[in-house]
Amino acid sequence: MKVRVYFCREEAADIDLASARISRQALETIYDLVWEHELKNVITIGKIWLRFQQSRSRPFGHPLKEKRPHATIAAGDIIQAAEDRYYMVMDVGVKEIKLREEEG
Repeated sequence: MKVRVYFCREEAADIDLASARISRQALETIYDLVWEHELKNVITIGKIWLRFQQSRSRPFGHPLKEKRPHATIAAGDIIQAAEDRYYMVMDVGVKEIKLREEEG
């Protein structure tokens, strides 16, 4: 299972955490991909969140990006599991979100 973690460049207060929808364009513009890894064992998103929450330096090895907008995972950040499952980090835990395609 391929897992990616995106850190938000903005403050979480600027993001509507309750909407549970985000556009693909927003994912590419206001989020930085900071970690990507292929996990051989199936692991729950909650365990990934917990590992990032507890570890201060390298939760699963070397990050893709050393200079990050913040040190650890925070509310508003996104965890992508497989190719089509996205989860937004809340104050406690994660919530599945849907990516919407921009119309136009």
